[in-house]
Amino acid sequence: MTSPEMDDRETFENVFYYFLTSLRVLASDAASQCEAMGNHNTPWEIQRDMVSGGLGSLRLSARTLNWEQAEKILDIVAAVRRLPREAIAVPNMSMTSHVGCVAAMSHPAWEPLRREAAALLVFLEPAIQANTAYIHRKAK
Repeated sequence: MTSPEMDDRETFENVFYYFLTSLRVLASDAASQCEAMGNHNTPWEIQRDMVSGGLGSLRLSARTLNWEQAEKILDIVAAVRRLPREAIAVPNMSMTSHVGCVAAMSHPAWEPLRREAAALLVFLEPAIQANTAYIHRKAK
């Protein structure tokens, strides 16, 4: 059985849903982030998910997000992309262990991003509510 292709709105809502998921993880403390991501390359996974989900949401958002929302998403994506290498992979530590993931996620460069992610979740609340309603309607 093949599924029908998604239209632009459905594509946006799905991409945005997964971006919001990564944004919620980013807003968490280091240990919770690592647990949520399965203690496997957590810093890299969060960076990748934030960048791809954020840019994907922006690419598809013309009718859904307003300019301020889009600009704030772009700001956090840019900040995540600028993380220092040591915040992604701690030298001489395994990034596939809880200890290694927590060490990397405890790098000071992550802390302002956690606060920015938490603030962005509040700022995006109207879009989050619309996304949640859309996802629930489609699930029925």
